[in-house]
Amino acid sequence: MGRYNGKTCRLIFMLVITALFFLAELVSGYLGNSIALVSDSFNMLSDLISLCVGISALRLARFQRSPRFTYGLPRTEVLGALSNAVFLTALCFTIFVQALMRLVEPQKISDPELVLIVGALGLAINIVGLVIFQDCCFCKSPDGGTEETRQSGGQDGEAGVMLHVLGDALGSVVVVVAATIFYIWPLSPETPCNWECYVDPSLTIIMVVIIMSTAFPLLKETAGILLQMVPEGVDGKKIDEALQQVPGVQGVHELHMWELAAGRNVATVHVKSATLAAFQHAEHQIREIFHQEGIHSTTIQLELTHQDKPNGVALLCSAACLSQECQSQMCCHTAPSALGCDVRGYVEIGSDPPEDFMNGSVVSPPDEVNVMILPECGDQAPENTDVLRSTHL
Repeated sequence: MGRYNGKTCRLIFMLVITALFFLAELVSGYLGNSIALVSDSFNMLSDLISLCVGISALRLARFQRSPRFTYGLPRTEVLGALSNAVFLTALCFTIFVQALMRLVEPQKISDPELVLIVGALGLAINIVGLVIFQDCCFCKSPDGGTEETRQSGGQDGEAGVMLHVLGDALGSVVVVVAATIFYIWPLSPETPCNWECYVDPSLTIIMVVIIMSTAFPLLKETAGILLQMVPEGVDGKKIDEALQQVPGVQGVHELHMWELAAGRNVATVHVKSATLAAFQHAEHQIREIFHQEGIHSTTIQLELTHQDKPNGVALLCSAACLSQECQSQMCCHTAPSALGCDVRGYVEIGSDPPEDFMNGSVVSPPDEVNVMILPECGDQAPENTDVLRSTHL
């Protein structure tokens, strides 16, 4: 098909219109000596920046997987949305400060007719923009109605752009209302400012509050994705309890869930089973539990206990690093050594925990143990290793 998809075409269309109207508002604002129009033109400039970020994010999000980017670049939309939300928050703070200054030192609109015309055109353009991006938050349901949803693949990039368009639309409303008041009840240059001069800054403060109430959820969502928090609506405790009840599962640990991008949830978990056959019977049910919670990319690491009723050390994580120096870099901080079983500070090379230890009958360490001394931590143990045979560690 074409070079650009539907989302990119919408962004490019709004980019061209916004750029043209930014120039029109800037020139008209200086010609009419209207601070309101000049301020609104800089709102349009912020839209230009957000549109450029959104287009770049959408283009990069289609980047295919590679040996370096094994997931591709799906989080570019998340990063773009976060950047737009942060930039909009900073812009709202600047506008809020300007509005407070206008309340302290009120000013008149010198040419309300020009401001009203240009503001109305700006409002019309922003309404068109909101219509274009409305499917960012709504889509058709199977029964023909509309339902709020977030489509798979992520819509955070467009959501950040739509926030800017919404903010600029509210800014245009403020300009139109203030200009209409001055147009209907004009003030002569000699007349001091009255209540009319306080309408513009007061409405601007209300606009900032509305925009921030919309921008904050996007900030929270995108920051949560980048911080790899548990996805919204996913109950980790419920999943853990459900996994523990699966027949063939003796223990569950290292359960991690995060959101790769909007609508793409990922999970990893370590599962203890007695035998490989028991795990194979339980695997489908384990994946079904994640599937019901909206997690469709799941990695399950099997750890065999070779016991019907394991307890104690057998239920600890057995996927540890090759030496103690690596333990702090792993998730399994309570795991026994991969070279053997960590028993009260003693390590036995290449052997399972003693049966009498598993039964809880051992109260003292063995008389003699073998300890392998590793010069460094790596994927494999070095060929030349020193073995210390000692009864005192």
